Amino acid sequence: MDERKSGSGWKFFALIFGALLAGLVGFYIYKQQNPEYDPWEEPWENSSSPVELDLDDEEENEAAEEIQEKAE
Repeated sequence: MDERKSGSGWKFFALIFGALLAGLVGFYIYKQQNPEYDPWEEPWENSSSPVELDLDDEEENEAAEEIQEKAE
């Protein structure tokens, strides 16, 4: 009976080791797919979108003039 108790202890450590190994492999694959992913970075800062989200200098000036005209 003592052998059954002590014999099952290695299974527990094997499960822990297997879970850690699977986690490391998953993390490695994830990093291969997303090499420079930063969860704190705003989504538009690292965007490769063809749409330009910024206003041009001329458009900014026109928008500022319109705001000033409406304020008067």
